[in-house]
Amino acid sequence: MRRSAFVGLGFAVFLAAAPLLPACISAPDGTEEAESTGRASLSLVAETNGRVYRLNNALFAIEGPLFTYLSSSDNPGETVLTAALPVGDYWSVLEPGWVLERYEGGTFVPVQAALISPNPAAFTIFDGSTTELVYRFQTDGTIITIGNGQLDISIEVTEVGGACTPLGAGCGDAEWCVPGELVGGTPACIPGGDIPVGGTCSFEVSNDCVSGSLCGDLTGEGVGTCIELCPPELLGSPCASGGFCSDIGYPEFGICY
Repeated sequence: MRRSAFVGLGFAVFLAAAPLLPACISAPDGTEEAESTGRASLSLVAETNGRVYRLNNALFAIEGPLFTYLSSSDNPGETVLTAALPVGDYWSVLEPGWVLERYEGGTFVPVQAALISPNPAAFTIFDGSTTELVYRFQTDGTIITIGNGQLDISIEVTEVGGACTPLGAGCGDAEWCVPGELVGGTPACIPGGDIPVGGTCSFEVSNDCVSGSLCGDLTGEGVGTCIELCPPELLGSPCASGGFCSDIGYPEFGICY
């Protein structure tokens, strides 16, 4: 069986990065005029309560009217990535390999973190307008939010305690433990939504399905449905929502269908 596309999973294939140059379109009189564009600004640094965080080794795949990549460099002073994009609807995917770092003792050191916001994330570029897109990470402590610019792909860091057990214990009231494979790192506690299993959900909204389920597309038609997840020890067993716990290639969980 092929893998389904879940909110939190960044499945995207790009053949090549397109140049970030404004295209031209033909006017009725045969002349050419520049296509409307917006500006993309991707913040890489967040600061709160005296702590500075930096997203390093970050590669954002941008898919829409054009395909391109925006990536961080080895320059420790780099805080923002910018690019011009034609107006239109886009998806942004933070590719695997990113590292969240915290400034300690005069240098940045890696910290354990999990991406808990939707990946890929949808956004729209409007001519002369601004759009904000926030990436949220979970580690140990308080919430950190940054971001300014025409399109702000920013980071928000939530500091919490130790890791939870996927689909098990370790989270507070009204929260459940999402497998690390779905959030790009260690398992993370997130609040459950109010859309029941089997209900129609939106890929553009984070965590709108009830606890223990995520928005996925099993048909390939681009329609989101809340799908119950199940722990690997229950593979082959009946699910409460119907169907059986089925293996789709992830060690930490299966899905019910």
